[in-house]
Amino acid sequence: MPYAFSGIIVRYRHPDDQTCHCQAASPQASNLDSVADGTGLARSGDEAPKNDAPTATVPTDSDRGAHQTDGLQDELHVNLWEIGKECFMDIGVMISDRNSVGAIQIDLPWKLQLSNVSDLGARLNGEKSIAAIFNEVVHYDGFADGNFANIRFRREDNLEFGAFTLLRLNSRFYEVRSMFLSDGSEASQLIIRLPKPNVEQNHNRAYVRLRIQKVPKEVYTSLFRQKDRSLLSSSTETRIIDFRINVRRGVPDELLSGDEGVFFPRFAKIHCFLTTERGDECVFQSKNFNGCRSLVDEDVWNEYIKRDSRDGISPQTSVRNYLGYQWTASYKAGSASTTSAPPGVKDLVVLGRFSKTTSGLLYIIRFLILGLLFGVSGNALWGILEPSAGKNMFGRLASLSGEDFSKLCAIAILLLIAFFIVAVTRENLSRFFQAPKALLKYFRSY
Repeated sequence: MPYAFSGIIVRYRHPDDQTCHCQAASPQASNLDSVADGTGLARSGDEAPKNDAPTATVPTDSDRGAHQTDGLQDELHVNLWEIGKECFMDIGVMISDRNSVGAIQIDLPWKLQLSNVSDLGARLNGEKSIAAIFNEVVHYDGFADGNFANIRFRREDNLEFGAFTLLRLNSRFYEVRSMFLSDGSEASQLIIRLPKPNVEQNHNRAYVRLRIQKVPKEVYTSLFRQKDRSLLSSSTETRIIDFRINVRRGVPDELLSGDEGVFFPRFAKIHCFLTTERGDECVFQSKNFNGCRSLVDEDVWNEYIKRDSRDGISPQTSVRNYLGYQWTASYKAGSASTTSAPPGVKDLVVLGRFSKTTSGLLYIIRFLILGLLFGVSGNALWGILEPSAGKNMFGRLASLSGEDFSKLCAIAILLLIAFFIVAVTRENLSRFFQAPKALLKYFRSY
């Protein structure tokens, strides 16, 4: 199924927009609505986001010095996690002025179910977890079962900076709208309404984190495989990652226009972090690529990526087996001329080519069987057509005996077996078993 665009669009909604009508939740209400038994999952279908681990960054002294951002402090953090057979996405938004934003709107090019959105802010319930995610020494002021926490970052000389309020939301603050586009595809708009700050939330900056499960890899991935992979003892597949954040080119006008209550933020930074298997080799990276690294503090990260705190971590899904690749676009003062667009990072294109070589016992056994079949068939065919008694190959072909014809039939059977082995791939088997379902669906429509 084709998708309308490759990536996501993140925008803000004005506080006076009709979409934004949320009062500040009381600390007592958070015990009932925001946290479920300390798991960090919302109760009774409540959903919210997980924190954008390695991409979450805050202003440092160097940011204030050589990398001044003209006062821009809004940031967007996106994590794509390819863990096992699952793919999920974390989105974190740092809002510098809560009073100017009523809601966050995220446009997605696939049909999204609200049950696939979760708020995991409650899991950031201490200095250790927040420090691991933001890669800073932190001062944590909050309760594990509260609906917010006040966070400050601390330097080695105990000077604090980068203060913000971490919001923990429940499903009442989330809404999913379906959008049917003119090209026949379906998109979704995820609305995250922001609660009004109360007196205990003493920072105007706010941080919201959410996780979206069941992200279709086809949205941002194109896969290429060797045509002759069935004949080899190993298979090399190439993936083209093309994920676009706030890139307006190619996005249907139906999503970008016609809504006066929404606007594009002026981000100081946009981060994207792709976590994939260590066996994937990144052979090409686009502009704004920062590098790759492993995830330290394995216990913290393994706890972070779990869908449910009651789930265990298998060796296959442990972060030890994965690497993170980071792209970052940052705005620097003076990088925009007076005639250009307003300051800020407009978008980020994540483009990379990943190559992976796969082999195993089945690959090797198939390769040996095919080699044996082709070898036996070739030797038998040469034994029949080998020139002898003054006859060349064509002469032998014209004077075949009944025994020779029997041998040719045996050779044909061996070649048919080889053809069958070559044809049996995961893709062909999948098509074979899906064909009856497609036919049944076709006849039921009549």
